[in-house]
Amino acid sequence: MLIELTVAAHDTTGGMKTKISEAAMIAKLGIDVYIVKAATSHSLKALNGDLRNSIPDDWLGTVVRSSR
Repeated sequence: MLIELTVAAHDTTGGMKTKISEAAMIAKLGIDVYIVKAATSHSLKALNGDLRNSIPDDWLGTVVRSSR
């Protein structure tokens, strides 16, 4: 059985460096940014606004927000 894999030469999503840079620019506007795996209970909490006031200890993700 022969299995062939092909991979694009570039990351079409821009990679983590781009994600963090974009998140920082948005956070400077006073908007919290949540980086989380899609289609999980963790992403659902972020989308529903359940993380605005407090983030549960069992939540998995990254929050980028302005320190001001």
